[in-house]
Amino acid sequence: MKSTQKIIMTVLFLTAGAFQTTVWAHAALESATPAKDAEIAVAPKEVVLHFNENLEAAFSSAKVVDSKGAAVSTEKASLDPANATILKIPVPALAPGKYTVQYSAVGHDGHRRKGDYSFTVK
Repeated sequence: MKSTQKIIMTVLFLTAGAFQTTVWAHAALESATPAKDAEIAVAPKEVVLHFNENLEAAFSSAKVVDSKGAAVSTEKASLDPANATILKIPVPALAPGKYTVQYSAVGHDGHRRKGDYSFTVK
């Protein structure tokens, strides 16, 4: 009977650990348009960031900066009303050059995840 109890306790422990991983996951960037390191011929009208979980609108933000570090996005980033995993940043007409997207995303767990990536307009 003791070995059965040990097996049951081990299964319960491992199961609890598996669920804990899901609970502690942080918002992570899954994809973006324009994509990381993309070289595009036509400047985008907006940058779209796709995350792995719903974001908290009040605590998530993003901006686009030029090669000198000056912000080119004048409007605030906002969540897509139909999908809270998508953060959109409107941008004005971008001249040819390299741009960096800087973001700070907060998921339902309250942890902030910062990151950046670049793309080039030809």
